[in-house]
Amino acid sequence: MISTILLVIVGIIGVFAAIAGLTMYRSMFVATRGTRIQAYPAPRKALLVLDLQEGYRGTNPRQAATAPAAGGMLDTVNRLIGMAAETGMEVCYVRQVFSNNLFVRMHGGKRVEKIIVDRRIVKINDNDFAKNRTDAFSNSMLEQFLIDHRVNELYLTGVDAAYCVYYTARGALNRGYTVTVVRDAVATRSDMTKVLERYAAEGIQVVTSEQLIDELSQQK
Repeated sequence: MISTILLVIVGIIGVFAAIAGLTMYRSMFVATRGTRIQAYPAPRKALLVLDLQEGYRGTNPRQAATAPAAGGMLDTVNRLIGMAAETGMEVCYVRQVFSNNLFVRMHGGKRVEKIIVDRRIVKINDNDFAKNRTDAFSNSMLEQFLIDHRVNELYLTGVDAAYCVYYTARGALNRGYTVTVVRDAVATRSDMTKVLERYAAEGIQVVTSEQLIDELSQQK
């Protein structure tokens, strides 16, 4: 009798562990899908600033560091934000947050109220979106914001180039956006050469910040 009960308990635990594992896998390694965007009259561009937040300072070895030295990636992102503001490009700030549960705490996640955009990042608006998956399009409000503002082209900055930036790019491609990653405005602990090869294979464009700034300057 006792052995039967133990088997049942073990079975239940196994089911919950499998569900948790599948949920974690989908949240980290599967891009979302959604309705393809329309062919807008006078389409616009948007700059996404992904996961440059106070909660990710490189203290967790499993998470990419977001505290480069002064004059590094954050300064580059701020230059792009400034140029976007001058040219009328939308800027959206996206934060990685998690619900407060056991599996999330084991993974190193923090709750929404404890996560804010890094204070060194220039904030020019209140376009602030929280996501609980690697793909920023998991937040339907971000998706609707881009639709409402007739955006069809996205420029991605932030961390991690191999995960959140990559899966957000995939989610955008699934919806028909043109997607470009700004090479010197992203960071990762993965092999960047392999990351860039994966971008090229999947139709994710790559430019430098100088190339983007030159492009935007011509539109002023």
